[in-house]
Amino acid sequence: MLKNLRFVLLTNLLTYCLIFIALTDVSAQNREIKLPMLDGKVTDSKTGEPIVGATISLDFKKTGITTDTAGYYQLFLPNGEYVIKVSHVGYKPFRIKLFLNADKKLDVTLEDVTKTLEEVIVSSQATRKDIQTPSLGVTLLSIKGIKKLPAMMGEVDVIRSLQTLPGVSSVGEGSNGINVRGGAIDQNLIYIDEAPIFNPTHLFGLFSVFASDAIRELELYKGGVPARFGGRSASILDIKMTEPNLEKFKMSGGIGLVSNRAMVEVPIIKDKLSILAAGRLSYNDFWFKLLGTDNIKNTRANFYDLATKVFYRPNKNNTISLSTYISHDYYQVDSLFSLENVIAKQTQFTYGHLNFSGRWSHYFNTRLSMDVLGVVSNYKTRTYSPDSVNRIDLNNNINYKNLKINFDFNPNDNHKINFGLSGVRYDIAPGMLNKDVKSRVATVILPDEQSMELAAFIDDEYKVSKKFTIQAGLRYALFMNLGPYSIRKYIDGQPRTTNTQIGTEEIGSGSVEKSYGGIEPRIAMKYSIGENSTIKLGYNRMQQFIQLLSNNTTPLPTARWKTSDTYIKPQRSDFISLGYFKNIKENVYELSAEGYYRETNNVLDYISGANLQLNNAIETQVVSGQAKAYGLELMLTKKRGEMSGWISYTYARSLQQVRGDFPELQQIAHGNWYPSNYDKPHTVNAMINIQPTKHHSFAFTFAYNTGRPFSSPSGLFQIDNKKYPVYETRNNDRVSDYHRLDFSWTITNPSLKERRWEGSWTFTVYNIYGRKNAYSVFFKSVPAGIQPYELSVFGAPLISLTYNFKFL
Repeated sequence: MLKNLRFVLLTNLLTYCLIFIALTDVSAQNREIKLPMLDGKVTDSKTGEPIVGATISLDFKKTGITTDTAGYYQLFLPNGEYVIKVSHVGYKPFRIKLFLNADKKLDVTLEDVTKTLEEVIVSSQATRKDIQTPSLGVTLLSIKGIKKLPAMMGEVDVIRSLQTLPGVSSVGEGSNGINVRGGAIDQNLIYIDEAPIFNPTHLFGLFSVFASDAIRELELYKGGVPARFGGRSASILDIKMTEPNLEKFKMSGGIGLVSNRAMVEVPIIKDKLSILAAGRLSYNDFWFKLLGTDNIKNTRANFYDLATKVFYRPNKNNTISLSTYISHDYYQVDSLFSLENVIAKQTQFTYGHLNFSGRWSHYFNTRLSMDVLGVVSNYKTRTYSPDSVNRIDLNNNINYKNLKINFDFNPNDNHKINFGLSGVRYDIAPGMLNKDVKSRVATVILPDEQSMELAAFIDDEYKVSKKFTIQAGLRYALFMNLGPYSIRKYIDGQPRTTNTQIGTEEIGSGSVEKSYGGIEPRIAMKYSIGENSTIKLGYNRMQQFIQLLSNNTTPLPTARWKTSDTYIKPQRSDFISLGYFKNIKENVYELSAEGYYRETNNVLDYISGANLQLNNAIETQVVSGQAKAYGLELMLTKKRGEMSGWISYTYARSLQQVRGDFPELQQIAHGNWYPSNYDKPHTVNAMINIQPTKHHSFAFTFAYNTGRPFSSPSGLFQIDNKKYPVYETRNNDRVSDYHRLDFSWTITNPSLKERRWEGSWTFTVYNIYGRKNAYSVFFKSVPAGIQPYELSVFGAPLISLTYNFKFL
């Protein structure tokens, strides 16, 4: 037994000795093998400061190595080929492929993209608005961000870019204007440097009217509208032109398939006086001749935009700016227009804006400043049919003048007050048919309309505590419809028709035919849950004294505008919203949720077969009702990094109820609530912008929404062996759901920057997979009855290539 024990002990001892010798040998070998070292310093490309905590990745996998407080890092790696990536939040990642067989020093500079990539949606200013101020339902977009979105046929489009945001939509492709949170297109007030835009699109809704190079930023108020704005019941779109450079000459522009554009900035007196001029010109006739079928070879479609701005700074306390904006459209098509049973063989449409605005800004001191603004605007349309016998020449225009004074007073850092006065004058020529024109079609000239809209307003924002801020505003608006004016009188107790009119009452020039006024309270409150989270509550009332008359799915640019009078009452909306906002991971991500509810009174709808264009007694063609809209908007945004973008989901309803003054005769859809033309319950929008290098950037946008409503017949009746549809209700069916994917690739060549020239190519594919999205449905008679057909505007991918340039 003792021998066995000795044997076991000797065996164990020998085993431990062998293990020790082996380990010693391995340790010696390890000491002899020296791995190559990769080290270096990571700094900011602009400031040269070290970047602390930058992550070092190896072959697309994290190593756990980060830079120290001095920006240094160190790695030991076996011989071989590696892909090294250095990244940090707010910086563009650095990548390099290298072969390592000896010690190597790799210093890296990272480019700060905090500002350049946040411009895709909302800059840091918008983050401040969402988190630190009580502003609710406000979105700020820079034109640099809009230019990164895939654009249809290469045309940078302000209106289409807005439709990628939650709560903003349209009735379909090629529609005129936008619908904001369940509102009609005429319920949005659009300004460019404080001058109004009555029609924001070219070519019947295909493109926006704005010269994008001349725009600095745009701010959309979907709710929480400040008291300084009024006159519409849904939203305000405030577009700011860029200020011309006071130091050096600049030129930029682009060449595309649809239009060519250019902008110049010319300093006249350095640091004091400068001029900006921007233009866009489209000449598309050759496309129809070259590619069009026989039925569209006669089509002509051209437009142009011109914007100028003069900026003068006589001293540090005063600035003066003068802005001009001009747009013009010419569109010719075979048989698109009819008037009083006269069908035109060929129709020509021309329409456009001529806007002037001037602003004087005076700074009394650091606490008090003043703005004085003057605006003159003219929107003119013409519909012309050159038929030799039944010639049609229809003209109308709107003249708008505005004088406004505005003060900003900041008693202290926690208190801001804005107050002022505004006066608007409308002069409308609603319709002149065949004035001084020889034609079988009779001359019709509707009386001019004159009105005034006066307002006083005040906004007071006060930071009660570190967590709680309140903004309370009040606006009083007074509208007066002025003479000369004829008030038609009707039999009491009966609907207003041509048969019930019993006379007229004449109102003299300058006298008030009808006035409306009222207080519009505005309030917004913000409560901070933590440093990066807030809850906001807002309410505002708004009045609208001018409305667009159209019974089409989307109004034509030549549709008629009508101010309030004895029978056409102003719209009044009450809007309430609640929102939650949270910044995540050092403001890289932002999460928002907003719910809203709006009620609007005195919304107009139209009797069957309404004649709106040249009807002097317009009150006989319309009925009044109410509307309501409610919804929930969810949005997640990544604002910085190599990949940025957003995804949003919106649930929204827009409903109307029209009963009129005599429900038994005038009600629509049996007096029940029915969907509006732009009611789309479900909407998903997504945008991704990828910028792997300074030479290349890629962008994708995806849109999905429920199909819009349309009226479908509930039955048929037959006369002389021909069947006709019967409609019992309004908007009881929907077109197919809409979805679309777009792509753009921008290649920038900054190699000529030293020569002050920078060029880029943008390749765009609109509607990548060629979805035939239905715009509308029409019905055609067939032997069995009627057959529905869906009409698509763009049923195939649209490919475009645009060259952009800058001379700096």
